[in-house]
Amino acid sequence: MLIIEVKNYIFFNYSFNSNIMSKTALFYSPEGGNVNSVANKLGELIGNDKVDIIPVKEVEKEDLAKYDKIILAGSTVGTDHWDHEIVVDEWIEFFTKIKEISFEKKKVAIIGLGNSVLYPEHFADGMAVLYERIIKQKGKPLGKVDAKDYDFTDSEAVNDDGFFCGLAIDEDNEAELTTERLEKWISILKSDFEF
Repeated sequence: MLIIEVKNYIFFNYSFNSNIMSKTALFYSPEGGNVNSVANKLGELIGNDKVDIIPVKEVEKEDLAKYDKIILAGSTVGTDHWDHEIVVDEWIEFFTKIKEISFEKKKVAIIGLGNSVLYPEHFADGMAVLYERIIKQKGKPLGKVDAKDYDFTDSEAVNDDGFFCGLAIDEDNEAELTTERLEKWISILKSDFEF
């Protein structure tokens, strides 16, 4: 009887870990705004049974071992926010906690929100910061998107070939395009992320 219980426990534990590893982690910051809304919308489009949506401030180093597919969703915060609220960059704390973790064997993609009207010279620049941190930790972000479909002046998140290092979203001025952009991006990631 004891052996069966131990075997069932071991089997259950294995199944649980296997199930987590097959899911995609969607880490996002900040909570309660457009990034949160886009993260939830992406989760619905992928299928909430296939993705765990977690605020980045709640992520611990051990959590990264549970996932081999990760999406990071953040924003570029401008002076319109600095003047009205205290801005805490939770990504700095996140990357400090996980600085020894390698992304080499993980599939990683990035979503960056920005405002192409108020900040056309810095549209979705925050995505470049996430990209550089992932590269520094041996990752190769997937899901690059052609920048020609956007109206902006400049962005640190655009490479020399004219592609964003992930998916750029402008919820402030182009919210009507968000669902379509997310759907196209999911199709780009589908084979690697196994949605």
